[in-house]
Amino acid sequence: MKKVHLGIAGVAVGALLATGCSSAADPARTNAAASVESGTTAADLNAFYAEDSKFYEPMRQKTEGALLVAPPPTVKAATGESTVVVSGKVGEVAAQRVIGNVQTMRVVLTDIDVLHGKLQPELGGKVAVELFLGEPVNVEKQIQGFQASLPKGYSIWFLRWQGNKRPVTKPGANPAEDPADASLYGVVHRHAVFAQGPDGVTNAIAEHDAEGKPMPGLQAEGEKLGKLSDLADQVRKS
Repeated sequence: MKKVHLGIAGVAVGALLATGCSSAADPARTNAAASVESGTTAADLNAFYAEDSKFYEPMRQKTEGALLVAPPPTVKAATGESTVVVSGKVGEVAAQRVIGNVQTMRVVLTDIDVLHGKLQPELGGKVAVELFLGEPVNVEKQIQGFQASLPKGYSIWFLRWQGNKRPVTKPGANPAEDPADASLYGVVHRHAVFAQGPDGVTNAIAEHDAEGKPMPGLQAEGEKLGKLSDLADQVRKS
């Protein structure tokens, strides 16, 4: 699939969604143990399904221009930046909205286990994550492709609730122009989604560098691990 080259507005939105449209998570919230669990076992987390690449690969082709924000340097740092870190399955994909010249998509997670932090109570346990899709062309066809290839395996998501907005600091800025949607989460970075690969943990929705190596920081640290359950344990201890 051809990579999408975004305009200035699109690149800005890509960076915005990658950081979750929000401020740092409340330490009191992120350090609290959550009671929402599905009883996911290590064997469930570590199961690898080769066909899941059909879902994730198109997302990797859409990261160009989206990595303006440096990734968290470590798993611990990513956990600290998150409102909540969860493991779960992708249950639904849908078109969400257009911001500037960028189409976004909604990914709804199911079979949730909270590894760190707490889900927003006002969302009733629903975990819907907004990711940018690219230019708003052939949207229906793209969404149908994602929906037809939903992954069977689990993934781990480092999320920030969009309802926790950053304070407006730019002179003359209009708070109404903040596209944050309090019904949605965002990933703390495009490197912040992991799945079980054939030879170890793999970054699900971000590309590697030109030499095929993981990017420094969160991606590289996560991909050092052999099993997704190892990453889950590391997050729990953060």
